[in-house]
Amino acid sequence: MEQELITLMIDSLFLDLQPADISAAAPLSDYEVDSFRILELIVAIEVQFNVKFDQADINADTLESIDSLCACIRAKQAG
Repeated sequence: MEQELITLMIDSLFLDLQPADISAAAPLSDYEVDSFRILELIVAIEVQFNVKFDQADINADTLESIDSLCACIRAKQAG
């Protein structure tokens, strides 16, 4: 899932990066993902992974990295 999410982030945010350039553990801010871009990414994640982010999910811990986003997506998919 991490690689799929990395590719989604690059494509949906039009980042000038390659998947190999992105570490799943690094803060998204390292890749110039600001508050506006994170909202775009959330919408793309909801469509791609068929999940719905609640207001409570939109916090610094969940949105910190690819790893933290994947953990949230997995929890939502599990029920």
